[in-house]
Amino acid sequence: MLNADALNQLKQLKTDIRSSKEFAEGRVRGSSGKFGFVVLDDGREAFLPPAEMERVFPGDRVRISLNEEDKGKLSAELDALLESELKFLVGQYVQRGQGHFVQPSQNGLTRWIFLPPKARGKAQPGEFIACRINRHPFKDGKAQARVETVIGKPDMPGIEHAFVVAQHQLPEQFSQAALKQAEEIKGKLESVTAERKDLSELGFATIDAPSTLDMDDALAVSTRDGGWTLHIAVADPSCLIAEGSPLDREAVKRAHSQYLPGETLPMLPRDLCENLFSLVAGELRPVLAIHVDIDSDGSIGDSRYEFAVIRSQHKLSYEQVSAFIEGDETAVPEEQKESLRNLAALGEARAKYRAGHSLIMEDRPDYAIYLDDKRKIERIEKQERNVAQRMVEEAMLAANISIGRELAETQQGCFSVHLGFRDERMGEVRSLLKESLPEHAEKDLHQLENYLALVKYLETHDEPQMQNLLAVLKRMLRPGQLANKPGAHLGLGLDAYATVTSPIRKYNDLHNHRALRAAAENQQPKVLDDEQIEALQDSLIRGRQANRALEQWLYAQFMQDKKDREFEGRITLVNGAGLGVRLDENGIDGFVRLNGNKKKLPEFDGKHLQLTYNEKTYQLEQQVKVKVAAVDVDKRRIALELVEAAEAE
Repeated sequence: MLNADALNQLKQLKTDIRSSKEFAEGRVRGSSGKFGFVVLDDGREAFLPPAEMERVFPGDRVRISLNEEDKGKLSAELDALLESELKFLVGQYVQRGQGHFVQPSQNGLTRWIFLPPKARGKAQPGEFIACRINRHPFKDGKAQARVETVIGKPDMPGIEHAFVVAQHQLPEQFSQAALKQAEEIKGKLESVTAERKDLSELGFATIDAPSTLDMDDALAVSTRDGGWTLHIAVADPSCLIAEGSPLDREAVKRAHSQYLPGETLPMLPRDLCENLFSLVAGELRPVLAIHVDIDSDGSIGDSRYEFAVIRSQHKLSYEQVSAFIEGDETAVPEEQKESLRNLAALGEARAKYRAGHSLIMEDRPDYAIYLDDKRKIERIEKQERNVAQRMVEEAMLAANISIGRELAETQQGCFSVHLGFRDERMGEVRSLLKESLPEHAEKDLHQLENYLALVKYLETHDEPQMQNLLAVLKRMLRPGQLANKPGAHLGLGLDAYATVTSPIRKYNDLHNHRALRAAAENQQPKVLDDEQIEALQDSLIRGRQANRALEQWLYAQFMQDKKDREFEGRITLVNGAGLGVRLDENGIDGFVRLNGNKKKLPEFDGKHLQLTYNEKTYQLEQQVKVKVAAVDVDKRRIALELVEAAEAE
């Protein structure tokens, strides 16, 4: 047994060793293997060996001690768990011998988690399940979970939808209080409409896809000296859904209507968004009416708004309106023809104006997914945008630009902002510009005027070098975001932008209706604080992630029987491992791996995002021919092979 002096010496030794170590904090990042990394707060990365990775989850915030390995690389030893965000996960129930586990479906989390006997409920091996973590592995590497919900069996029709909805925790059911409030609205709608001015004589009509039921805007266009007046009637749920009410709480939780392949998860109960507030033809509906004067050169003049009522004359489809604009006089009702001709002329003028003064998004095709009775993909149809869609888009943009400027003046509302290049990528941006466009390199590219000048220059020069530079720079942009203060939207080339045209689908639009009403009544509107803005943004991101996850699963199933089939595609990703390619025929993404043969590795230029293989250089936006090499449905991966590369070999 050690005496007191020896114990004190040992204690002092441990203290000395600890004080000599470098400690740091950061977040755990998983990998496809058993090891991981800790991304430190100062930007460095430290390797986390498999034994240490067993004690944490991806996303955990930890304190570590650092060790320097060969060539200056860092490795980490866990010291303390500071925070763990992983409380909920979904996966498949697996049994191996006497062991019962959940195999998580989460990036970076590759190990199975034990399900104790009393935590399994009625779940059976093979089923997809949703679980709660009830024991973190930090102490001894032994994590445990408890089954919360059985999602379904792998062969259940629609299991992909149910799994993704559970995985991303998308709300499906409305509270009883919200449903009760929705029922009460039916009896109040008539009294609201009776008090408002009727603007039906302007001749409104909705223009949507034939299947659309939640119609939140109707259009009419009249002529005026020197141009047109655009009238947009927008559904007005704000008149009967008070802030903080049960329906409002449900709407803010969802943030927007979620359109998944073959399924819609609405922001408001269906009877409200598809009936009582939807601008159904022939039905009197409360609206926010926006009137925008647009000059013949496409510039926006004065605008005004009022809360009114309308009866939409007709429900028109994009195909009907396009056919009429292209010469088919029988495609639309007689009473809509003059307004639609005016809308076409207005849309053309606005497009030309924006091309000269702001930015126009690239016109990419859409892909319509059609599911069979088992909710698998039956077919995918490529849909080029038609003239009617462009006309309606210009009308919506004009309304939102006008309202955005009005809200910016009062500093009220929820704004859509785009701040351009990521701060951490500005060094790379300037380095690239110094090579080809040094006159732009030293300008403040977060300023709208400078950003516009750069992008417009690149868009008007079709040399391969300039087009590749534009494609590379676009990969360094931040995503758009919501904000409670006005700011530039560099992606559209605008000084301010706020949307109001989809209040039965988007919560920020509903909030902006309330801000406009408050301004009209000389009241102070409630401001969304930073925490509320962040929650809305998180909901939007989660929705996009869910949609992408579901599409990837369905796409992998759809491509299973297409091995060796050839496709034309466009390069959307370039890295040291290979190329990401989006297929022109169906919009599906796959990956061409080119670093598999260590004797014949590709040359990767990370600065210009170019990859050279078989003496041919590939870059973003380039067209290539590929064939399907393999499909892994479990991992949702589609492996492609370059046809020209295979022929060269």
